[in-house]
Amino acid sequence: MLNFALTVLAGFALGTPAVPFGLSSLPPPVALVAVLLGAAGCLLSAVFAAGWLRTRWLLWRSKRRPVTAGPPPENRRNRLDGPTGRRARRLVNRYGVIGFGIIGPALFGTWGSAMLGTALGLPRWRLIGWLMAGATLWCTVMLLASEAVIDAFGLR
Repeated sequence: MLNFALTVLAGFALGTPAVPFGLSSLPPPVALVAVLLGAAGCLLSAVFAAGWLRTRWLLWRSKRRPVTAGPPPENRRNRLDGPTGRRARRLVNRYGVIGFGIIGPALFGTWGSAMLGTALGLPRWRLIGWLMAGATLWCTVMLLASEAVIDAFGLR
């Protein structure tokens, strides 16, 4: 029971890379379920916390910024203009929420994709559902790859 709880905690903290940790002490299907439970907790807490922060930030900015007629100045830098934000925006524009949810956990990690998706303003429940589908896919791939390495080197 302690190994299961530790694997859930590792899944919460690390996401997909926690699969080999779970395999060290649990059978493969149980390790997969434990990591996915941790990843689900990670996604839910990250999306809701980032959504709450985004709402507070937008509210604070709307009170702080004077209302002006016309477009905003071009020299204002958006926080999502960095390389990771540009990559995420390009991914969302090309593949939508579904593509971001499937590919995001592999490119940005579980925490990163949840925070980026929320910062980009993607619909909350669609984002969570597709990120869980992506986390399940990548955890299964990691499980199969880890099992193949364990069998190839005879580590059990």
